[in-house]
Amino acid sequence: MSPFAPSLSCAAAFLKKSLFLLPFITGALADLDNFTSPTYFFHTRPELHAPILHFDILYPQLVSPGYIFVAPYRNIDPGPYIYDNHGELVWSGAGLTGPHTSHAPKVCEYKGKDHLCFFQGEQFQGFARGHGVIMDETYSTVKTVESGGATPTGDMHEYRLIEGGKSALITIYQTRQYDLAPYGIEGGMGWIVDSVFQEVDVDTGAVNFEWRALDHISPSFTYTMAATTDTSGDGLTPGSPWDYFHINSIDKNADGDYLISARHTAAVYKLSGKDGSVMWELNGANPTFQNINLHFSSQHHARWRKENGTHTVLTLFDNASNNFNITNPCSRGMQIAIDHVTNTATMTREWLAPEENCLLAGSQGNMQTLDDGHVFIGWGDKPYFSEHLATGEAVSYGKIAQPESGVMNYRASKFQWKGTPVDNPALFTYSRTGTNVAGMALYVSWNGATEVRKWDFYGSHSAEGPWERLATATKTGFETMLRIPDVKMFTYAEAVDAGGRVLRRSAVTKTFVPSAALMAACDDYGCMQQGPLGDGHIENKVPYVANGGAQALPKTMGSFLASIGGPLLIAMAILVTLAVCLYKHRARKGMSRARRTVSQTAVSLQEMMVPQGARQQWMGKRYARVEGDAEAGS
Repeated sequence: MSPFAPSLSCAAAFLKKSLFLLPFITGALADLDNFTSPTYFFHTRPELHAPILHFDILYPQLVSPGYIFVAPYRNIDPGPYIYDNHGELVWSGAGLTGPHTSHAPKVCEYKGKDHLCFFQGEQFQGFARGHGVIMDETYSTVKTVESGGATPTGDMHEYRLIEGGKSALITIYQTRQYDLAPYGIEGGMGWIVDSVFQEVDVDTGAVNFEWRALDHISPSFTYTMAATTDTSGDGLTPGSPWDYFHINSIDKNADGDYLISARHTAAVYKLSGKDGSVMWELNGANPTFQNINLHFSSQHHARWRKENGTHTVLTLFDNASNNFNITNPCSRGMQIAIDHVTNTATMTREWLAPEENCLLAGSQGNMQTLDDGHVFIGWGDKPYFSEHLATGEAVSYGKIAQPESGVMNYRASKFQWKGTPVDNPALFTYSRTGTNVAGMALYVSWNGATEVRKWDFYGSHSAEGPWERLATATKTGFETMLRIPDVKMFTYAEAVDAGGRVLRRSAVTKTFVPSAALMAACDDYGCMQQGPLGDGHIENKVPYVANGGAQALPKTMGSFLASIGGPLLIAMAILVTLAVCLYKHRARKGMSRARRTVSQTAVSLQEMMVPQGARQQWMGKRYARVEGDAEAGS
């Protein structure tokens, strides 16, 4: 028998299972845009590819006033976005904050005024590295907030200004060496994630308070063992540390104490603001309270609502799933009342997604209580959001993209906001013939402006004027379009607020008139876009000849890569598979010897792990296996 036979057999099995990937590989290279995550095209800002929101439910007269804040990422232009209550784009921050990922945009108070805050950084599996950003009403960055001391940079799970913007709460994921022998990792030094949070002074960067999970919560209380989920880590290397705790929210009360949520222990903790000690634990493996009608897991975004000497009311987003196990058929927003006299915890309200078969979000998500009592929920790895009455009925249910797109959104929120961008309005003007026979179309936008109510257009046959008013148009959506019969070769637009005050004017713009060769692809509103492979829609067009006389390539580089990319990736996969299978074949004898060694220690290890094993057995009975995509942001 050939020594390569086992490797070839292994490779054949792999390829047989993987052939279905071929159309997806080549399709992704050919066209990254698809119907599962449609985006806008704007004549005035063609570089902006903001998601188009779709509402399954919308009662405009019932929703709370304000704007919708989201920051979708993965398979889309990542960045903070603001939309109005009708789903019209107000601001795309993708161009300002990229190329890094942004998370959880919200309105925050800083130096007595409303500002825009969000996390910005590099996304990893289950955490991030970066810092907090503070922008003013002109969308100019006025401050970045960093973690302090001997820690990594901040994490995306919580970045929040408190106390009028004097301090910020920041989560940090720090890799540490740790003795994981009690948890089955005995071949060498183990590696663990220490969930850290800090309260830092925004202006000075001084660390006012720091808390570390490993100083207060034993890894034995986790429900997520090493190498069990896509975000758990295996604990074997510093590149894959065991994330036993996974902090994902922080709140602070008037007494100076903290409320935190830990996804991997399925618990919410109240911590002393003096020494960081645990004052009580809700749910989890070591609960302080008896749960009456309450259970949650993989939760996010715990927030205090009310608190006195005998009772605590808080809210959270119960994922009820980590994409591997479930504890409830549906994810939900949840309000919980704790009775400190009877030491009981009761769910008093819940809010479900208005899906036909409810909705299960395996990661991320949040629940925000608005000033009028409405509840606004972001559905995490399902890029949806909804607004509910206090009684539970949904008055809006919007979708940023479809689940098949892979797009995610960590948190969605709603706030009042006024924005007056530092840049000027953008104007594009077009005439099919350049004469009054066809007239002209005017397109204008101002990315981030909230106070514009109408646009005044002015035109001239010269860039220096004299200028005459051409028309006035009521602002409609992100980009306002107006057609007029008279053609002017130079135009500008003025943004006007509700009181008739001119806010800003655009630059003088020369009207675009298509050439005779292009005119066949144009109408009175503009010209058609090129096809996905660079082939236009004009018949009998003349090939472009460069200055050197060489005819241009018939296809774009993108189409060339698309044509060879799939076969090239498959060939590389075959070579890598053969190498891996050959290595596995040669390593099999060594692995069998290692298994005998492991089996000899298994009994003693199991005896050491009785508390943890019992807890995992309980969770195993309570959990049911589900299929789902691996989370990216958790």
